[in-house]
Amino acid sequence: MAVLVNTLPARAQGVRVGLSAGPVATPSASPWHWPGPPTTGFALRQTTLVAGWPDHPAGSGLLAGAMGIADTRLRSWLDDRWYGLRFSGAIEFETGYESAPSSGLGLLGDANPEVGRPFDVLDLTWIPTSPTAATSRAEVERADLRWSAGPVDFDVGRQPISLGTSHFVSVLDVLAPSAPGSLDASYRPGIDAVRVSTGFGEYGVAEVIVAGADPWNRGGTIARLHDTLAGMDVEVLGGRFRDRSFGGFDWDGQVGPAGLWGEVAAFERLPGVEQYRGGLRQVALSGVAGADFSLPFDTLGSFGLLYQDFGARRPEDLPSVYTDAPFRQGWDFLGSAGYGVVTLSRQLGPLVSGSVSGLVNLVDGSTLWEPQVTYSVSDNADLGAYLWAGVGAPPVSEGGTVVPRSEFGMVPTGGGLYARWFF
Repeated sequence: MAVLVNTLPARAQGVRVGLSAGPVATPSASPWHWPGPPTTGFALRQTTLVAGWPDHPAGSGLLAGAMGIADTRLRSWLDDRWYGLRFSGAIEFETGYESAPSSGLGLLGDANPEVGRPFDVLDLTWIPTSPTAATSRAEVERADLRWSAGPVDFDVGRQPISLGTSHFVSVLDVLAPSAPGSLDASYRPGIDAVRVSTGFGEYGVAEVIVAGADPWNRGGTIARLHDTLAGMDVEVLGGRFRDRSFGGFDWDGQVGPAGLWGEVAAFERLPGVEQYRGGLRQVALSGVAGADFSLPFDTLGSFGLLYQDFGARRPEDLPSVYTDAPFRQGWDFLGSAGYGVVTLSRQLGPLVSGSVSGLVNLVDGSTLWEPQVTYSVSDNADLGAYLWAGVGAPPVSEGGTVVPRSEFGMVPTGGGLYARWFF
């Protein structure tokens, strides 16, 4: 069960941004020389939270009671350039503690073995200790080399890749998406890929992405065209990932006082790994569309609608959705067929910002709400607090079987503190 943290676009979020690119040194007049040493930096992030699960029917096997989580992540990054080549690398060290299992909570990652970063050719993760309550690991998060050959740019290695518009839940971002409940929603972990791109026209970009995996046939190959038409950014993309064909388009731009954005996607159905619940028999459609507005009292509002053929049309079908391939593989995070989303944000003071985000399940009427406040401690440090609460009908026991009556009625109520520091 994913827990909403922030539904504003990644570029508009001021919370839990994770590793930023940091300062980049300016090349000299000659493009073949890099002045001085490489650019380096660190990002330290700390999260502490508590959660109380709602009451469930006896013997249901669903999580109950309270739990606490603490998570500390230190990321070291390096950026360097020499003789027309540019290298970027990052290693992350993480230690964590859980007072109880958090499988399905969707807070600090997903316990599903298929979820995480499936597009890895090499396993570059080290786990020195893995006891029940405390964990620690180190991982190479980025290691890529970029160069240009005339009008063509190349990027090879472990790198972050984002598809779609980065608003709310993306239906096109299938290689390394962020769940609505990710505490580092705006940080993109790297995947092993080769990218070849070139420009056309005044603003256009054509690109081919080949994402590797082990075995190789579990990777992906995607072509995309991006251009700006009448002030609107538009993109068309398609290809294959995880042995599944897909295609779609997205748009993002300002029209009068509103910012309009959206994505539409069509996915090949794979009957052997997912159930049919509605829509076309051979193709599953998904789409998300919304608008951003300036509201009274210096408030920014974002409103959107999400539809997905993979989702449940009845609350009792939610357990089967969670076992289907889109959910298990980590590129589909919400279980029902339709949602509404609303986010209100406001600058409360020179150093304080606040927001309230909500998800509305249009199938069962349940809602998930999260207020949060962020305080800028300094130019390179933030401190914040957030709460969340699901409102909906709890599951019931019928003939010894637990039957969900709403999606967000099974979500815990909780809150936490987070801090980040760049140096």
